[in-house]
Amino acid sequence: MRSRFLALTAAVSMAATAVVAPAAFADVDATNEYIAANFKNPFELPTEKPQDVVLQAGANESSVLLNWITAKGVTGQSVRIQEKGGEAKTIEAKSTDSKVTVTEGKIKNPEVEPVWATVANHKATIEGLKENTEYTYSVGSEKTGWSEEHTFNTGTFGDKWNFLVFGDPQLYSTKDLAEQTAGWNNTVTQATKRFPETSFLYSAGDQANHSALQEHGGFISPEALRKYRTVVTMGNHDYYHAPSYEAMYNRPNVEDENYWFTYNNALVINMDTNDWEDFDDDAAFLRKVVKEQGADKDWVILTYHHSTFSQAYHQEDRGIQYWRERMTPVISELDVDLVLGGHDHIYTRSHLMNGYTPVDSGRVAEKGETLEKKKGETQYVTTNSASGSKYYQFFDFKTGERNEDVKETFDQTVKEKTIRDYTAVWNQNGVPDYTNVEVTPEGLTVTTYDTGDGEVVDAFTLKRAQGEDSAEQPAEQSSGSANSTEDGSSTGAIVGIIAAIVAALAAAGGAAYMGLIPGVELPKF
Repeated sequence: MRSRFLALTAAVSMAATAVVAPAAFADVDATNEYIAANFKNPFELPTEKPQDVVLQAGANESSVLLNWITAKGVTGQSVRIQEKGGEAKTIEAKSTDSKVTVTEGKIKNPEVEPVWATVANHKATIEGLKENTEYTYSVGSEKTGWSEEHTFNTGTFGDKWNFLVFGDPQLYSTKDLAEQTAGWNNTVTQATKRFPETSFLYSAGDQANHSALQEHGGFISPEALRKYRTVVTMGNHDYYHAPSYEAMYNRPNVEDENYWFTYNNALVINMDTNDWEDFDDDAAFLRKVVKEQGADKDWVILTYHHSTFSQAYHQEDRGIQYWRERMTPVISELDVDLVLGGHDHIYTRSHLMNGYTPVDSGRVAEKGETLEKKKGETQYVTTNSASGSKYYQFFDFKTGERNEDVKETFDQTVKEKTIRDYTAVWNQNGVPDYTNVEVTPEGLTVTTYDTGDGEVVDAFTLKRAQGEDSAEQPAEQSSGSANSTEDGSSTGAIVGIIAAIVAALAAAGGAAYMGLIPGVELPKF
């Protein structure tokens, strides 16, 4: 996925230089002195001692992954792990030097000078863990020193458990990095205090704003990320410099930038939606994983960053429309139960969806209700910001004007019919949120809380309708779909044609793809 995308981008950039000359700078290799003199939020580069240790979900409930970084060139790192009351074991880590960005700002911004650092990242896999067992671990070596000792509990391997979901921490987006990191820490603290036995912490993407080392470090900073398994998603802001993201995290069963794991009675799938034109490979991956791993699971849960059914302005981005028109029918075909996403910084719960057609559009949703899904019906949730770094307001698709100063109410948008036909509930309270997903064989109970007063923003339980024995094909998609133009004509075919034209133009030289020909726009990611 990414290798082809980056190769195309490089070719396009080369073709574009004949039309628009890019700004030229020399890359800066960071030193602590340079950072102290030039950064608004200075920090110290990694030393030989391990830092940014993060505990992550493994291939199944009986395994975990670990990731940490040190100064470049450090090798011979290990994990020392000990079951409570048992003997300590040592597990070797795989060490790799990686060039990461420490730039304060987006690397492609002409006003920002790229600043780099080379660090060593260390990845380890721990398998064969026991249920409901406490383990203590540290990482490092005798030569470089060991990290602090951290403790986690494996929790239940049964079919009743829960996990926590967080949207777009996006640290260092507009304000002080320390302030936003404190907001993220507060949300994680509140969530894990309310649900101390949670199985894992799931970020729906954009852990960092510019994918810089220090921003990812802020995301990893809560102690809970060493106590609970952490699951991450590649957001568009993490994609600004993908090698930094790869260096900071460890993921199981990675296939072409997507990955999956099983946990108790659920199959959990994570997809990278940054290269939205790579549809065929993504659809093949999803079909393969659901077929091979999901047959004996009660639930299939999918997460990708670019939410396909939301109420802020990203709903009209080309890439999201493309994914909505083409991938959501595949998701229904495979009977995926719950889809979690971020990107639009506004809480949105869809109606049950069959492909991109709402099953019960116009129905008045209620907080705490139970929804009975038939085969091929999927529930989508878009998360709000978990750190308070950035919020988006409701977007009126009829006027097409993005005005973040206009703050409509849910009831107002329903009355004025500016709400999308796929939306059951939306909320923008300007307070960081988090979501708890309670898993049982009978249902998924999804409850979203704000961190201001701890009130419930929205809640629902997803169950299967009785008598559903065989999978149904997605219903025929109506011309009044979420992507329809005002006159009712579907844009699905148009989007597909545009994508083909874009690819052809890129192969021919790339100028049109880069927006250098009037009327051709880049995707709004």
